Amino acid sequence: MAIKKTCFLALFALILTLPIVSASLQHGILGYVQNAEDGTSVKGAIVTIMVFRGTDNYCNLTDTIGTSGNSRLPNWYAQDIGNCGTEWQVGDVAYINIVKGGHNVSASIALTSNGSDQVPSVQLSSSGINFVTIILTILIIILLIIFIICLLKRKQEFKNEKNLKEK
Repeated sequence: MAIKKTCFLALFALILTLPIVSASLQHGILGYVQNAEDGTSVKGAIVTIMVFRGTDNYCNLTDTIGTSGNSRLPNWYAQDIGNCGTEWQVGDVAYINIVKGGHNVSASIALTSNGSDQVPSVQLSSSGINFVTIILTILIIILLIIFIICLLKRKQEFKNEKNLKEK
C-alpha cells in the first residue's frame, strides 16, 4: 500500500512539474511591420522565422501578420521558439523573413534570457515598380520607335536622292 501511495505521489508531482519545465522552454518572438511606402498592407504577409545556433539552422517556424496570425493584432507577428524540436539557448539567432507578393523585408535578433524578444520594427519593401516607372518606360519605348522611324525615313530619302543623281 505504501508503494502505491509513493508511486501515486511521484506521478502527481511529475504531472505538476511538467508545466513548469515546458514553461521554461517557451520564448516569444514578436515584431511589428509597417505597410510598404507604396501603400501595400502587410496584412496576411507570411513570416518565416529561422533559428540558428552558430551555422546550424535547427528550427523553422511560420506565422501570418495580422489578426489571423498568432499575435491577433494588425501589423504584428508572434511565434514561440519553444515550439522548436530543439531547446533554444541564449545567444541563438532568429532570422525573420517577411514576404507578401513582390514585397519583402528581413530582420534578425539574438535570443535573450527575457521571456520574449521583440524584433526591431521594419517596413515592408515597395515592389520596385510603380506607376511613374511604368509611364517613363513606355515613354522611352515610344521615343525609341519614333527615332527608329525617323532614321528609316532618312535612309529612304538618302536612297531616293542618290537614285535621282544617278539618272
